[in-house]
Amino acid sequence: MTNPTKVLAMHPGMQGLFPNKPDHWEFVDTNGDVEKTIAEMGGDVEILLSASVEKLDKAMLDCFPNLKMIASISAGFNNVDLEECKAREIAVTNAPGLNSGDVADVAVTMLTSLLLRIPQNHYYIMSDQWVTKNGPIRHSMRGMPIGIVGLGSIGKEVFKRLEPFGMDIKWWGPRRKSEISIPYVSSLSELVKQSRGLIVCCRPDQSTHHLINREMLDQLGSDGVIVNVSRGTVVDERALIFALNSKRIGGAGLDVFDPEPTNSAKWVDVPNIILSPHQGGTTYETLFAQAQLAQNNIENFLDEKPLLSSVLDYDVLEEASR
Repeated sequence: MTNPTKVLAMHPGMQGLFPNKPDHWEFVDTNGDVEKTIAEMGGDVEILLSASVEKLDKAMLDCFPNLKMIASISAGFNNVDLEECKAREIAVTNAPGLNSGDVADVAVTMLTSLLLRIPQNHYYIMSDQWVTKNGPIRHSMRGMPIGIVGLGSIGKEVFKRLEPFGMDIKWWGPRRKSEISIPYVSSLSELVKQSRGLIVCCRPDQSTHHLINREMLDQLGSDGVIVNVSRGTVVDERALIFALNSKRIGGAGLDVFDPEPTNSAKWVDVPNIILSPHQGGTTYETLFAQAQLAQNNIENFLDEKPLLSSVLDYDVLEEASR
């Protein structure tokens, strides 16, 4: 009888996403301490179940000398050293596109809330200004210029949700897409200058590190608002906090931070912000769908069949994620 494949789930509770786990898998029991388990039993692990937040670099991969596959239940994979995996012949898969609608829901809700000045209105009431001052006035969202940074699967879902508001929507990415009819702006700087609201949902990598910096925030202007659902590294947080505190921009919504988890002290007294703990794509329905894709990928790998979403298919991946 063949020994079962040893699978390590990198996060507590992840095993519960696999109610129909095949019998020929065996989850490594962590007893609530993944780090200790890795130190003591890393050599037994053949497959890692990841959620895209733990760092799987060379040092971590060295802990798993018999690792054959990393299966992520997330769309993200920038936490994985892909070149090292390629050199070690470790297969890597992700779960792209399945949570795009959920992330877009959060992004658009944050953007529209900021444009409707919900944080300011809340503060206006709670600080008892209503009895002494005229109420705040806002701009109408109809015809308002909105920019989308990155038109991958999330960006497209963002557009679907924004279009009914009657906004003037444009986008920018590293290259124009001929099949997309949404107006394309040739540079990020020009898109920011033209936008009152900006949603950042581009792929996070070295080319997009601090893509939104102080200069970009200054171009957004005091009436402008920004939402980031990409990764925390794409926006320079120090520059963002400075821009908010100095009223150089009108507001910000963040579902991602640098680093994570973020320190609440960093955001105390920062005005006009909406914060969410990187849960934009985390719904029960999506988590189980992502886990099922990971399970199918693992089964295909063990059966020596083509993988359904291999991260190491660089050309396909590059096009789909931007």
